[in-house]
Amino acid sequence: MNAPAPKYRPLTFGVTRVALRDGVGGTRYVMADQPLQPYAHRITDRLVHWAQVAPDRTWMARRVRHADGSTGDWRHISYGDLGLVRTRAVPQADGSYQISGTKIFISGGEHDLSGNIVHLVLARIPDAPSGSRGLSLFLAPKILPAGARNTIDCERIEDKMGLHGSPTCVLRFDAASAWLVGDPNRGLNAMFVMMNAARLHVGLQGLGLLEAAWQKADAYSRERRQMRAPRAGAQARTGPDPIAEHPAMRRILDTQRAWIDGGRVLAYHTAIELDMARHHPLAQRRESAQRWCSLVTPVLKSAFTQQAFHGASECLQVLGGHGYMREWGVEQIVRDARVSMIYEGTNEIQAIDLLLRKVLADGGSAIGALLADLGAELDASAPGQSAVLRRFAALQMLTAKLASAWMRIQKAVARDKARAGDPARW
Repeated sequence: MNAPAPKYRPLTFGVTRVALRDGVGGTRYVMADQPLQPYAHRITDRLVHWAQVAPDRTWMARRVRHADGSTGDWRHISYGDLGLVRTRAVPQADGSYQISGTKIFISGGEHDLSGNIVHLVLARIPDAPSGSRGLSLFLAPKILPAGARNTIDCERIEDKMGLHGSPTCVLRFDAASAWLVGDPNRGLNAMFVMMNAARLHVGLQGLGLLEAAWQKADAYSRERRQMRAPRAGAQARTGPDPIAEHPAMRRILDTQRAWIDGGRVLAYHTAIELDMARHHPLAQRRESAQRWCSLVTPVLKSAFTQQAFHGASECLQVLGGHGYMREWGVEQIVRDARVSMIYEGTNEIQAIDLLLRKVLADGGSAIGALLADLGAELDASAPGQSAVLRRFAALQMLTAKLASAWMRIQKAVARDKARAGDPARW
């Protein structure tokens, strides 16, 4: 008879995890990418929940319930337009499934750093609806319970622009044994348990890389001397000045510093809201926190990663020709930062998600409530804060116009569809 499972206490240290992503991402991006994936703890949370609701379902349900980090490297694999996923899952008599298909761009999909690798795979069961509503989530381990190797093969390692320390694989699932996670055809619901945190963590990796680039550029600018910097008054000076004193270099360095410090404030606040959305005892507070995370997270992910790449390139400019040389390390940061604009949904997908699913889906009420909450903390009599309130009002007006236009478009499309199906029209 199985011993009773210990009560699961959910992870609530969102800020601590964000600090880890920030720090590790700023040392070497590959350290943050493998094996400490930005969604690893969310996958574990999801699997622990699954083990609670189906405690005797499979060997993995019992293993995850007592997870101590030895179960391997959790992998989530799905990208782009999920409705186009063609991977198939065929049910077996013992309750398991056989997964067949190919997955690309799988960071750390094959390695020997852990005893096992557990893949989370989106696939379609027979007779599943078309599109994203027909996707189910499955767990496929590299090593099966009996110790045999599962039929998951690494076809090749991608030759990437950067991030060379992370093996990015093409994986082939050849009737690989897997187990269903959650309910059939609700794979996206299970997957999105972890997506807000994953996007935030990728944004933090961007800030960490920008911090590393800034530190290198700032240190160099204080040592490198060139020409004389303009100064007010006639101050005595001899020889060239450090380039840190030149306005052009100061602009570059101070701009990146402002992004880093301001970004961390927003990111750490969002980490607190992620925990509030999951664990606060008041439903109203959970709803408010979820609204913040839904609207702000795609913005942070896109803005931070965009600035990581372009800001690191600016920092490279401070070093001049030395920045283009590998021994200074900034060129690696520029290459590695580029992929953060692609991870966890490209920044363009983030924009589509924000506009269509978060802003227009409810006619702009959620973003209106968020702006109202932020505006309540500002003083209209203060010059700087009154300017922010005017920007809030302009954004609300723009949102209302977009929501109205979107509603008219939807009505027109519905009308055209109805006409196309009406025989009297012809």
